[in-house]
Amino acid sequence: MSVTVEMNFNLKRINLDFSKELNKAGQVIKKDHYQRLEIGKGVDGSKMKALSPNTIAAKGNNKILVETGKMRHLVVDKANKTKQVVEIHPGEKRLYKGTNVTQSDVGGFHQEGTSSYTITPKKAKKLSFKTAGGWVHTNKVNHPGLPKREWFGISKDAEKQCINLMEERIERELRRA
Repeated sequence: MSVTVEMNFNLKRINLDFSKELNKAGQVIKKDHYQRLEIGKGVDGSKMKALSPNTIAAKGNNKILVETGKMRHLVVDKANKTKQVVEIHPGEKRLYKGTNVTQSDVGGFHQEGTSSYTITPKKAKKLSFKTAGGWVHTNKVNHPGLPKREWFGISKDAEKQCINLMEERIERELRRA
């Protein structure tokens, strides 16, 4: 990216408040994110690893990262004149029932993948869950771990759109100066 200056201009006339463009960029990223997850694509545009038959049975659908829909609906903390930053995240406050695990934590588990782990009941005597073979009641589960699914980030397409927004604004400001 480059800028060619062909005339003198008054720097005092340039408005450096880019909050409007930053907020538009945040919405571009949010929309792109939602559309990608709807069709099971990662941030790099590739298909995400399919769900296991047991996960599909338990969820009742084969949509990746869709249980409550919260991972698809990102939170956008807007920029303003004094804070020229847009923050986009899956949500910090929602805790998973009976845990100290937040929506962002779970997003990180999916983004990076996890190693295998053991699940044991906390309050009940047994774990009960639905699998492809029917309901299971057991004392523990040796979970194979979550595969890495890079779902969070800025796709190349969204990045281009955001850069175009900023370039157009800079060009307008330079013409005004």
